[in-house]
Amino acid sequence: MSSEAMKTVQFLGLFLILLLHSAAMAATPRKPVSVPFHNNYLASWGADHIKQFHGGLKTELLLNKQYGAGFESKGTYLFGHFSMQIKLVPGDSAGTVTAFYLSSQTAEHDEIDFEFLGNKSGEPYIVQTNVFTGGKGEREHRIYLWFDPTKDYHSYAVLWNMYQIRPHQGLPFLCCALG
Repeated sequence: MSSEAMKTVQFLGLFLILLLHSAAMAATPRKPVSVPFHNNYLASWGADHIKQFHGGLKTELLLNKQYGAGFESKGTYLFGHFSMQIKLVPGDSAGTVTAFYLSSQTAEHDEIDFEFLGNKSGEPYIVQTNVFTGGKGEREHRIYLWFDPTKDYHSYAVLWNMYQIRPHQGLPFLCCALG
């Protein structure tokens, strides 16, 4: 085979690989499937403050003046779309931090945070975000919410893929290119 023919074959092979990769990346995401909470998660603390309804398809974490609750996944995830519906404590909630975060269990700590900082009555509600990679954070952002997060449940989500970590559903923060 001539060197010109070899270059053509190599080019076509590379083109085919790129085409297949692009098609795979552009594929329509699968639709979410409802799965009972206990299939994928377990209480890490405050199990008596985790209430399940409708066969575990709806789960609420309760908070009072003494206790809260936390849970963790049974499996690990490389990428994904993670969301939570949260309704914050109304009134004077100084000293209360409600958090939604993804965290690795490795020596090099990786974490993506949403921390809803408690506040004094009449002050704006603040969400603080951070991304840790390889144990290093220092990427904090504070967002002063333009709505009252105590009036109803609001969805907060992270879309995490091999190229980026970004908020989903309207919060304009926590966006960084990976690489």
